[in-house]
Order: sequence, then structure tokens, then C-alpha cells
Amino acid sequence: MITFKRSFAAALVGCLLPAGGALAQSALQSHFAKIGGFLEDNPGERSGYEYDNRAFPAAHVHYSQHRTAAGAFDMLQSAPSQHAASWTELGPFTPVEPAVLTFSGRQAITSGRITSLAISHRCMPGDCRLYVGAAGGGVWVTADALASTPTWTSANNGIATNAIGSLLVDPTDSSGQTLYVGTGEGNGSGDSEAGLGLYKSTDAGQTWSLVPGSLAVAHDRSVAGIAVDPRDAQHIFVGTAVARHGASAVNGGRFSPPGAPPVGLYESHDGGATFSLAFSVTSDTVNPASATGNDFFRGGVSRVAVDPTSLGENGSTRIYLSVFDYGLYRTAAAGGYEQVFASAGAGAVGTSSTSRTEFALVGREEGLRIYVGDTGPGAADFYRVDNANVAAAALTSGGVNSGWTKLSNSTSGTPGFGSYNFCESQCWYDMYVVSPPGRPDTVYIGGSMAYSELGGPSNGRAVQRSTDAGVHFTDMTNDTQSPPYGMHPDQHAAVFAPGHHELGFFGSDGGLVRTSGTFADHSADCGTRGLKPADLADCQAWLKAIPVTISTLNDGLRTLQFQSVSFNPNNPRNDLIGGTQDNGTWAYDGTTASWFETIFGDGGNSGISLGKSANRMHTYTGAQTDVNFDKNNPLTWDWTADPLFASVEAASFYVPIIADPAVAGTWFIGLQHVFRTQDDGGAQAYLDVHCNEFFGDFSVPCGDWVALGGPAGPNNAGDLVGPVYGTDKSGSYVVSISRASQNPSTMWVATRRGRLFVTKNADAADPTAVVFNRVDTASQPTRFISGVAIDPENSNHAFVSFSGYNAYTPTTPGHVFEVRYQPGSGTATWTDRSFNLGDMPVTGIALDSATGTLYAATDFGVAALSPESHQWRTAAPGLPLVAVYGITVDSAARVLYSATHGRGIWSLDLSSGD
Repeated sequence: MITFKRSFAAALVGCLLPAGGALAQSALQSHFAKIGGFLEDNPGERSGYEYDNRAFPAAHVHYSQHRTAAGAFDMLQSAPSQHAASWTELGPFTPVEPAVLTFSGRQAITSGRITSLAISHRCMPGDCRLYVGAAGGGVWVTADALASTPTWTSANNGIATNAIGSLLVDPTDSSGQTLYVGTGEGNGSGDSEAGLGLYKSTDAGQTWSLVPGSLAVAHDRSVAGIAVDPRDAQHIFVGTAVARHGASAVNGGRFSPPGAPPVGLYESHDGGATFSLAFSVTSDTVNPASATGNDFFRGGVSRVAVDPTSLGENGSTRIYLSVFDYGLYRTAAAGGYEQVFASAGAGAVGTSSTSRTEFALVGREEGLRIYVGDTGPGAADFYRVDNANVAAAALTSGGVNSGWTKLSNSTSGTPGFGSYNFCESQCWYDMYVVSPPGRPDTVYIGGSMAYSELGGPSNGRAVQRSTDAGVHFTDMTNDTQSPPYGMHPDQHAAVFAPGHHELGFFGSDGGLVRTSGTFADHSADCGTRGLKPADLADCQAWLKAIPVTISTLNDGLRTLQFQSVSFNPNNPRNDLIGGTQDNGTWAYDGTTASWFETIFGDGGNSGISLGKSANRMHTYTGAQTDVNFDKNNPLTWDWTADPLFASVEAASFYVPIIADPAVAGTWFIGLQHVFRTQDDGGAQAYLDVHCNEFFGDFSVPCGDWVALGGPAGPNNAGDLVGPVYGTDKSGSYVVSISRASQNPSTMWVATRRGRLFVTKNADAADPTAVVFNRVDTASQPTRFISGVAIDPENSNHAFVSFSGYNAYTPTTPGHVFEVRYQPGSGTATWTDRSFNLGDMPVTGIALDSATGTLYAATDFGVAALSPESHQWRTAAPGLPLVAVYGITVDSAARVLYSATHGRGIWSLDLSSGD
């Protein structure tokens, strides 16, 4: 989650664009306060997007539905593909983030969200194997993590999902060939995708197999922690946490399905053939009927570790585990588990302020030292105990952690302020505590960036380091280069190279970086920042030892999670833009080395204007839109969304937006109404001066969107989800807009709950005169319509795709329909073309008008249906098993694009099937 809050853009201007000056900062702050929004990816709100689209009208998706859908796709793969030629990976292979868009002012290379890291027992130049677990991109490995540019290989062969939660190199195998991976992400966000159990590799990650007993205890969950008894390879522990189901990282959701196994600690004594519930103290039961639209759930075990001091000759292996909302537990001498640290969350399970506890165990001659980071409804705090090998009651009792030393405090200018609130307001999402092996007095804490401190008392403090057992911390976010290379705001994992002391690897929403393990004093930088005394004292303390070098390891680590891709209709093979979750909107100009981030924030849908190909739009989340009149120049994006915000209408997490395929300058965007602009959002001179994201003064309204079919607001003829069009399938918002390229008057519009509309005068001069005809009936599924592909030769003929599962609308099944509209009667005929797709949600649809072939995107790849055929097939070989969230075709250029959620952008040359 790149938490690029709009209020932070002013600080970015001040740090990186001093020419903007105080005027630009003041104007931006006023602008952001006015819209009250973020450019960020809110993981809770996102839970209402992908998961709910599949679950609706149910409140959840059971893993059996996912398995059924996966089986259906497997059946498609058993037949020859539609095209003999393979998919081509377009990248980004080296995803460049321009200096002007980074927090530090130095060009960066990024990748998708990393959830877990594991490193081999041996690490030397040329032989240092590092494993990366990605939220939506699966497992990746490099044989030499110490190389200046490591070579990365996807290592997901045999794992039935790309959502990874944990990794472990088996401590009982000295060769380092045996590994475990826990599937499903436990970070608690709405897109922390559920997994399918625990997997094992005995060949260093080349192949994997399911640990058979794990599926029964971990389906619909995340395996967030793994531990293997160092004295017994058959003795395995897994900690499970709440997660959401679908097939990739963004399929988050609000509720776990009935029948999901309890979250907790599971134990196996037979190498994973069977697991039993060893400990559980939490529940994620919630009443969907009483839950609000933004409710989402977290809970369960976040980490499992073996106490190194319990491995003596006569001892028994002791396990420590952290539990969301409750704190830290361990194996009790008398059997069972006992609490040794009580979280400030006090067991308040399922609230929006779910607490998290993270820990690091350090074995010393004096006993077991434990570092703990904890948060409750308030800010995070940091604790230490130097010898935990005492009775549990001596550590905590009645919710009071009397045996612990609290090292953090809320007073700026004091040592404890460094570890206070170190993960800001989202510790449930990004938080870790790690101590490098052999360095008992050194501890690292990672969380969310302190945006308000950038360019002031700190460099952001996304990662901090202490060498005096947590008393004082220094800021690891930027290195000593000029300008510095900086870490990403949202941190999830860290490991250290064996034998290299503090040479560390840090995983975040922006991928992977490596620190040099050497440090330098840059406290003199603080004197030029104009700080107040307390802030100056903090700055000098935090910058006293920063990394000499931070190196990106993201080159070739291809795990960006795309939401969509759009192309220039005048240059469809060489001019693309696409939005990514957490990592902005990216541009491509025809070579795999040319990808770069064109604008920050969370990237949604986008488009390029017909006839004015330098003009393009992108969206963040919700109704937040920018226009650029200078192609992909990062500094020339202008805000246009004021009329959309003023409407106060409900909107999708990623709103549908299209550039009109027939009329240059015209765009459509969907909320409850469809809104239109006919001049790319407004006059360029006006928008460039007043509404530029970096330099605008925002003294006037920005954007000229107007509502079609009536004024913005509920219950009029333009409100497509309101009661004017009936009481069935009502509510939510517009999710799909399609225009006919050969007909400037016709437009098809769909809503999240299954309404479908056709208008024959979308280009009416008077926007209120646009008339919408509803053409769905009770015979069609009450499910999310994920796409409409219009026949360019006949604008009254289209194909419509549905997400969700037939199992949840058994009387109205179907995933792909052919629809023919009769303008005279205002009705339509529907014909189910799902055939052998099975019960598999379709996430998007595209029609190749040159051949009549239909393409459907799914959670597993892309399927194809030839005209007159009754058999769907896979479109082509070569696409990895991955969720495809955006699909688009240019029939004239003979190219099909797929935006995958975790493996970048892929293209298919359609001429191979002509």
C-alpha cells in the first residue's frame, strides 16, 4: 500500500521541486483539504472492490468455489490453445520510477508488494540464495543476492496460488535445499488474499508440493508464520491468520466464509501429513447484515518462532507466537500456551483499529531477550525484556506488562520518540521487528513512513535501527548518496545475510532493497532544515548513523500488480499506459526497457484520447482523475475531479473511465451517473495554471465533467443505480462503460449489481437529454458485470461478462452472454455463451472484430471462443497462472493485451491465429 497521501504532495514539492515554493505547497494543501481524499490505496476500502465483486450477492467466497474455478480453467488448458504463438511478456522488466516522483529525489527501480523473505544458511559472493514471496506474484529466487544486479527466476512451480504469506528455509536441512512456503497473505488488508495451505520444496524452490494436512486447516486463511523444530524435521508449526479469497492479491473481502478453519497455531508431528489445532484465542466471526460498507477483518497469528534458548541438551522446544489483538504467547511448561505480553488491543477483535504485535527473539547467555512492537487503538509502542525465561506471571498479568521495559514515549526530542508510533496509523498492515543474527543489541523496526517529517526532522523513518537494544534509533530510509536512494514507505519483511553482520534485505510495497551494512553520520544535514529545538534534537539523533548505500534489487523482479492497460489508438503497439496497485500509473513506448512511472499513487483505469494522442487520463482510487496534455510527462498532470467530488455519488474503488473511440476530446466516467467531458476535462491553459498536481494554485474549480441523463444526485433519470429504474439490482455504482467506435451515439453501461443500460444519444449536446434504456431482466444474474464488448459493425450487438459465481445465483447462471438490443422496443435478447467455462468468474471481455473471436479474462489467465464454436479454450500458451484484471484488443493492429495482477503486462500477436 503506497500511502501517498494527497496532503503529502506538498512536502514532495518542497523536497524535490523547490521552484514550486511556498505558493505551490499552500495551494496543494488547500486543494487536498478541499477534496478530503487520498492518492493512496486504502486496503480496507479496496476490500469492497474485487472480493465483493466475486462474492456478490453472497458476503464471502469459500475456497471450494476457487478450487472449482481453477479446475474449470485446468480443463480449458487440456485442449489446444486458440493461438499457437505464445504470449509475450512486455514487462516492466526494469520498472523505473523517475526522480521527480520519488520521496528522496533519486531515480528508483520498483516492483510489487513483498510479503516475506528467506535467505539460505550460507551467503558469500556468487552463492547467496534469497527467496522472495510476493503478494500477487508468487515466489521468486536469486542465486546471488549479493550481486549488483541479481538474476531473478520465478519459483512458483507447483504452488496453486500467487499469494504468498511466509517463507522458511528448513533449519534441519544443512544443505539449504528444503523450504516451506505459506500461501495467503496475513497483513490484514482488504487485498490480503487467502491461500491454499503450506507447500514444501526439497530442491531449493525448483518444484513445490502441497503439505497434505495443511489444506484442511489453512484454506480460506493465510499461513502467516512457519516454524520447524530444529531437532525434529517432522515437527512443524504453522500460524494462520484472516485473509480474503479469490485468486490474487486484490481479491480482498470483508468476511471469511462459513466453515473456514479457526485461525491459530497448528502443529504436526508427522511432517505435515496431519495438523491439529494447538492454540487459538481469536475469532473473526462477524454478522454481515450489521456490517458497514467499509468493514473488513483482521485477526489470527502473525508470526511463529522457535526460542533458541530452549534447544539445550535437556530442554524441550519452546514456540513463541504473536496474535493480532492479543499479544505474545509461548509454549507453557505444563502444556498448552501462555500469554507473556498483553497487547494494547486487549482482545478487541475485528474493530477497524485492530492491534498487532510483532517480536524478535535473541538468544543470549543471560537468557532470552525479546523485542516487541505493539499497537492498539492508539499509537505503536516498543518494549524489551532481557530475560524472558521466567514465569509468565512475572512478565504480564491482568493486561499489565510489568516485566517489560517500555522504550518508546510520545515526547519529541527524547530517545524514546524514535520508536513511538513507528508504523503510523496502519501497523496492522505494515510492521516488523527484526534483530540480525549475532547482534543481540541491534534491532530494526519497520512500518509506514512518517510523511509529515520528510525534509524536516527525519528522512521518513520507514525503517529504523538501534544498536543499544532499542533505546536510541536511527533512520534507515535514505542512504548517503546525493541525492539519496530511499526506501519505500510501506515495509513488510527484513532478513540479514549470514556472515555479513548487518547487510540487510528489506521488502515493501515497492519491492526489495539491500543495505550495505555500513553506516555514516549525516546529522550535519539537520542544520539546514530550519528545525525547532526538539525537532533538531530528533533529527541529529536519527541521522547519526544512516546506510552508506541502499541498492535496489528490483531489476528483473517482475511482480507489479496491474489493474488495467490502455493503448494509443493511433499507435497501439508502442504507446501504452496502465495503473498498478500501490505503485502508480506506468507508461510504455515500445521497448521492454522503456517502462517508467508517469504519476504516483495508486493507479486505476486510464485512457488515451483519439486524435489527440498526447492527451491522456488516469485515475487514482474512487473519483480521482488527472489529465495530461503532454503525453506522459510526470509534471504535467492536471486534476479534473472537482465536479465528481461535488456530486457526492458512490463510486467503485477503481472507477471506469474511457476515452471516446469515435470523438476526440470526449471522455466518460462512471459513478452513480455517467459523467462526460467533451474537451479532455477542460481548457488546457486553465488547467495547467490552476490545477496542476505540483504547481497549480487550485483557486478555482478543476474539471468540467457533467452528469448525463439528469443532474448529479440520487433518484433522477441519470442515476442508474437508483429507484427510477426499479427496485431490483439497485444500489452501488457504475462499473463498466463501453462505446461503439463506428457509432458516436451508442453507449452501453453496466452496474455492479447487474443492471445493463443502452443509450442511443450519448453524444447529445444537452447532457440531461441523454436517455438510458435498461435492458437486463430478472432472468440475468444479479452479479457484478465486469465488462461489455461492443461489435464495432453493429452497435446494438455486444458481449457481456459477469464476475462472481453461479453457485451464488443458481437460478440465473452464466458468465458470458451475447446481447442484441432492439431500439424500437428498448429491450434486448440474451443468449448464454458460457458453454464450458464452468463456474469461473470472468474479470473482463474483449472482441476481436476481425475474426469474431471473443476473449475472456479470468483469475487464472485468458480464455478464447471462436465464432460459431461452443468450446472455450485458452487463448495461447506462455502466460503464467495469474489473475488478469485488464484485457484490451486492437483488431486492426492484431494485438491483445493482458494486465496481470502480479506478473506485469503481456501481449499476444493475434495474426498467429488468422
